[in-house]
Amino acid sequence: MSKVTNRLLVMFLCIILCLGGNGFWLTDVSATSTDNGAGAGTQGSANTQNSTEETEKATLQEIKEDAVAEIVDHAAVVKLKVTKDIRKKINKIVEKYKDAIGTASGDTNQGGLSTETGITDCVTEAKAAIDALVPGGEDEDGSDVPDSDGEVAMPSSTSDFVMVGGNWVTPEVSYGQTVNIVLPVVNMGVANLANVTVTPVTSNLVSEWPFVIETSGYTQTITDLPGKGNGQSDMDRRRELTWTFKTRDDALSGYYKLQFNVLYYVGTEVESCTLTTYALVHGATGSGNVEAEGGTSTPRVIVTGFKTEPEQVHAGDTFTLTIYLKNTSLRTSVSNMLVNLAAPTEGMDADTSYAAFLPTSGSNAEYISSIGKGATTELTIEMTAKADLTQKPYQLDVSMEYEDEDYASYSSTADVSIPVYQTARFELSQPEILPASIVVGNEANVMFSIYNLGKVTLHNVKVSFEDDTVSGGEVFLGKIEAGATSAVDAMITGAAPSVEDDIIKVVVTYEDETGKVSTYEQEMELNVTEDVSAMGDMGDMGMYPGDGMGYDEFEEESSPFPVALIVIVVLVVVAVVVTVIIIIRKKRRKKEEEERINLLDEFEGEDDSDEIS
Repeated sequence: MSKVTNRLLVMFLCIILCLGGNGFWLTDVSATSTDNGAGAGTQGSANTQNSTEETEKATLQEIKEDAVAEIVDHAAVVKLKVTKDIRKKINKIVEKYKDAIGTASGDTNQGGLSTETGITDCVTEAKAAIDALVPGGEDEDGSDVPDSDGEVAMPSSTSDFVMVGGNWVTPEVSYGQTVNIVLPVVNMGVANLANVTVTPVTSNLVSEWPFVIETSGYTQTITDLPGKGNGQSDMDRRRELTWTFKTRDDALSGYYKLQFNVLYYVGTEVESCTLTTYALVHGATGSGNVEAEGGTSTPRVIVTGFKTEPEQVHAGDTFTLTIYLKNTSLRTSVSNMLVNLAAPTEGMDADTSYAAFLPTSGSNAEYISSIGKGATTELTIEMTAKADLTQKPYQLDVSMEYEDEDYASYSSTADVSIPVYQTARFELSQPEILPASIVVGNEANVMFSIYNLGKVTLHNVKVSFEDDTVSGGEVFLGKIEAGATSAVDAMITGAAPSVEDDIIKVVVTYEDETGKVSTYEQEMELNVTEDVSAMGDMGDMGMYPGDGMGYDEFEEESSPFPVALIVIVVLVVVAVVVTVIIIIRKKRRKKEEEERINLLDEFEGEDDSDEIS
């Protein structure tokens, strides 16, 4: 058919359709126009198909949008629990899977997801990839703490041998709860360490310290920290310290860095280090994240060491204390620093109790204008040690308040341990010597008392006598407590006659609390003479009667009693007299000793009264 005929047929069909709406219908025309009607039906089917496809596209678009929203929401929740670097990795994962899912109107990946099942699988995979970045379990090395790169980090130490023990477990706590922070410390060096003090670095800023500060100091002391030289394993040599903290109600979520300042002695030198561990804190909803707050590091001022002048501080002495402070921050200097020093209170009662160390200026506060980035400064103060302090180390708490370059306020605490020594003071009573003169080969009894007048115990006390004229007499007394008395009862033997004088040295050796050996000497008099019995032996050599030199008559006219018998009787009498005298003097000495102890107690009472006045 021609084009004109086709147009006429189309017009005719339109008329029929209009008439059909009014109740008219021409069956023949409809039959005649079968071919054209078929064409019109095909066109209607195409329109219906296009409408269905658009509906399916709209439904797929909604599914993809919901899937992307689900991934983004899951990522937002997880990012509250991780570090800044891990959050960056999560953002990359979200973008990756958004591109993988695409949109229904123009996917970036033309072979992308076109089914609901594929989209659901993609969401599951995305969530799993995000969750894999969260440090929820232990790593191969046993640590579950993220470092700045998002990887796990072990606890660390600035010392070459004082370390955090390998059994460290990262504590996990929620806001408002109480937690035990257990710090295992091990000495990987050879030498043993003693009196090791460990102080947690606290702060009033919730972004730095998640726990409530309930006391002025949390310092603990490890009395002994053995090294590898004792043959024990690392686990057996470790020492554990435990702190119980209550988590702040406004604590942030994330990993808090916990640092501990450690002071210890290597020989006579004081050294320090810092141990770093972590705690995982779950804050309240909307509390924020630890790493997200601030965005800059906190300037920390630590005590790196100290010295005293003189080096040994004795009770009652005035000394100069120099403390070395370091600003560990390389980002900012600190200024307007106020440093307060607080010593423990010592004393038996309220009237005699006061600080172990008192500043001679009357104030325990010092001001430092500024400390540069990474710089160190010295704080010097003159102090006096309480006279009745026991010989041991005393802790001096150091609290610091300061500002950074932006005038933000910070505070930190530390402490130093100052060993205090007591000077050994003792006296010897006047020695009693019986007899006061002996011949070579005979013995004399020496008795006297040692009075410990000091505040320190004397250890391994030994008494000996030094002179060429005597031998023996060494006495070991052992330990003499402060305020106690020990008696010496020795027997010395004449070894040679006295030549110029009768002076003999009494030597007392002892050790103090540190094991230092000291010696004290006092003189006494004992005359040692030649043995007169040797004179009788000379008669056998012809110098006495019967030697053929005209003394025969002397022998005949001598007393009928043998000379030897007379000598024996005299010696027996002398021995009896000496024994009686020794017994009497011992009783008298015991009575005098009791009187001396009473006088000593009165003397100490007067000293305490003088100190109070």
